[in-house]
Parts: sequence; C-alpha cells; structure tokens
Amino acid sequence: MVRATWFGKRRSGLNIAPRMLPTSNPELLRKQLPAAAWVVVEHWLRRNPLEVRISKPRTTKLGDYRAASGTQPHRVSVNSDLNKYAFLVTLIHEFAHYTTYIKSRRWTAPHGRVWKMEYQLLMRPFMSRSVFPADVLKALEHHLTDAPASSCTDKDLMRVLRKYDRDPQPMLEEIPERSVFRFNDRIFVKGQQLRKRYKCHCLNDRRIYLIDPLAPVHVNGPLVVRKAS
Repeated sequence: MVRATWFGKRRSGLNIAPRMLPTSNPELLRKQLPAAAWVVVEHWLRRNPLEVRISKPRTTKLGDYRAASGTQPHRVSVNSDLNKYAFLVTLIHEFAHYTTYIKSRRWTAPHGRVWKMEYQLLMRPFMSRSVFPADVLKALEHHLTDAPASSCTDKDLMRVLRKYDRDPQPMLEEIPERSVFRFNDRIFVKGQQLRKRYKCHCLNDRRIYLIDPLAPVHVNGPLVVRKAS
C-alpha cells in the first residue's frame, strides 16, 4: 500500500503552510487522477490533515474512510486498479465521509442527507469537460441528484466508468446465460436473473450464489453449458 500524505494546521483562522512527510508520495497519487483534477485535489489536501492510501485491488470495496484514532491520522484508501475517472469519483466519495465527520464531530448516517450535501459540494469543482469526458459528466450529473451509498451501486454511472478501464473485463450482465466464467477465483455457470442479481451455480462447491450484474468476470472462451436433450 502506497501512502500520499499532507498535513496542514489551522491557527486563529489562518492556514499554516503544511509539512510534507518524507514517506508521502504525491506524485503517485497525481498519476492516478485526471490531469486537470490535480490542482484542486492538492489544494484541498494541503488544508486537511488526511492521509491518502493507494490500496491493492479489493473485491469488496473501491475505497474507504477511517477516522483518526490514537496516533493514526484520518485516512482514506482507494483501489489502485481503478481508471482515473473512477479513482477520482471514489476519492471524492471518501473525502465527503471525512468532511461529514469533521463538521459533525460524530458519526452520522453514512450516506444520509449531510453526507450527500458534502459529496455534491466537493464534486462541484470537478464537474467540467476538462476533468471528465462528456458521457461520464452526464452520468455524474444524474448520479449527484440522489447519490447512492456507493458509485458502484449506481448502475448507469458504473457502466460508463467501466468503459475507461485500461483492460476492461466483461460484466456478468453482458455474457450469455449458461456461460462459464471465473469470479473471485471460483468457476461459475451463469443462471437466470432474480430481481437485481443473477443466480449462479458455483462449480467449486456446488452452491448457488447471487452475483451483481456489473461484477467483472473472466471468460476464457465461448464456453456455454448446454442443456441435456
């Protein structure tokens, strides 16, 4: 896990120049973001005692926020395998958790009214064609009208963001029914859709799992399980 850290202090309402820690790596963080977004992100981080960690890929989450505790500062982590637009959206999402916590000085509803207001406010400087492509910008405008708990639960936004992955994988919803695919190091057969998720049969343990339509899957070839005649 690589860390990019800035620490700033406030005294008598004046911003004191931040001290950059020797272990920080702002250049690596800059490379994870759209070029036009860096000035705003750097400006914001210089004025907030927040540590940003670039994490190894995680299948359970795109990013997270942890409040300061003991000697640990406030910290945000974002997965390193996200494309630059998805990385920025996730980073702002987690920044909003930090500012919500700082302003309320207590834990509130994780994605309630206060958090949504913070998220919209922090995203505003980035809502430009110089930062996002037109299709992502349009999806974000719709997303921000009622931001869900995570960008990955906004299906329309996730579909658009996935288009900019360096090596995009097919999503479960895109492959035919009865296709054989690999997900989380297990082999599955895709079944029918049950409301929001697909019913999939795991060939490793012979159990049934409900998998999100937007789950990235690995398909080695046009393998389809045929029904017995």
